Amino acid sequence: MDDFEMDEKGHKVEIFQREQVRLHGVIHVESFDDRQVVIETEMGILALTGEDFHITSLDLEKGQMLIEGMVVALEYSGLDKSKSRQKERGFFQRLFR
Repeated sequence: MDDFEMDEKGHKVEIFQREQVRLHGVIHVESFDDRQVVIETEMGILALTGEDFHITSLDLEKGQMLIEGMVVALEYSGLDKSKSRQKERGFFQRLFR
């Protein structure tokens, strides 16, 4: 897998042949074992389930992660819309509400 880096900010998930997952927008790895990876992303909590998972690459400064193993499912949860809206509003809008 070359060209791992992504120029723009944001969240992106790429799955190759159900055996390799490339993630952008990773904030924190909540938990990890060979059957499940739970990741905090810019778009909420992402849970990957499968078999024989291992993290090949992790760079939290760039928000990038590469996981290998057989992917069975992925599920998003935990995006609090009020928090994301509050981040989008400017400082003065929050100050004078």
